[in-house]
Amino acid sequence: MSERQRTGLVIVASTRAAHGVYDDRSGPIAVEFLRAHGFTTPDAIVVPDAHIAHAVDSALGHNPPSVLLTSGGTGVTSDDLTVEAVTPHITKPLPGLVQDFFARGLAHTPLAITSRAVAGIAGSTVVMTLPGSTGGVKDGIATLEPVLQHLVDLVGLEGSHGSEAAGTATGGTGPADGMAPGGTVLHASIMSTPIEDVVDAAVAQTATEADGAVVTFHGVVRNHDAGHSVLSLDYTCHPTADAEIQRVAEEVASAYPNVRLWTAHRIGHLAIGDVAFAVVAASAHRAEAFAACSLLTDRVKAEVPIWKEQQLSDGSAQWVGLE
Repeated sequence: MSERQRTGLVIVASTRAAHGVYDDRSGPIAVEFLRAHGFTTPDAIVVPDAHIAHAVDSALGHNPPSVLLTSGGTGVTSDDLTVEAVTPHITKPLPGLVQDFFARGLAHTPLAITSRAVAGIAGSTVVMTLPGSTGGVKDGIATLEPVLQHLVDLVGLEGSHGSEAAGTATGGTGPADGMAPGGTVLHASIMSTPIEDVVDAAVAQTATEADGAVVTFHGVVRNHDAGHSVLSLDYTCHPTADAEIQRVAEEVASAYPNVRLWTAHRIGHLAIGDVAFAVVAASAHRAEAFAACSLLTDRVKAEVPIWKEQQLSDGSAQWVGLE
């Protein structure tokens, strides 16, 4: 019986951070906490608030982490959806953690008790939802620090017994340890800020040690189109575009269950050479990664309501994609 690898995952629910309006500062604090305590943890996954349920479902599906921490979405506004996304997965609540967390927060602000934070065990994963503020995340990790290793040990021991029994019954141990999560959309959004600023992090977020192939596609603004000389582009989109790109990515992921996907499309003014569209696909084998990348690229271009106005060298403008 092999010991389960200790892994961590941090998901940040913030529409503005996901769209590049500002940098997320809370996720890295939680990531560094997990890494410092021996959990193999990628950089934080940042998703729009509306996509948190899918992100949590994917994280707690095949090959879940030992620890899942979320940041953001624990308040009382209509956009705060993290608690609703996480609670159905919790089989054993840990109210003591939440009480300690509230006590720490109250030492700084009376508003701490307005958080709807939850904590518990979800299958084989220790889960806690934390606020989006850096102070709230620091209070959360202070609560977890003295007990996290103990909780993971207990959950891991129970999980190991279950895996051993399952292996005996079937004559095998199921998927190999370290297999990449299947059909996972790590990020899919419309961005108003440069994709170039996040693409390296996107590749690092998408690829795992189990992936033998990482395929990237960059759609770059070129200086010509249909015989015309192009000076620049202005992209605009329908209000449903963000939901549509997520839908398309999820459908592609369902067709390639062992692939991890990341995609984003720009809107706004772009110069020649700027990246307008990016896709990252990672899988154990190149055939799946290439195929998923190609399909996602084609479907986003065909189905997501995004249009561009080309500024031509003769002073005229040309709309593309409106027909």
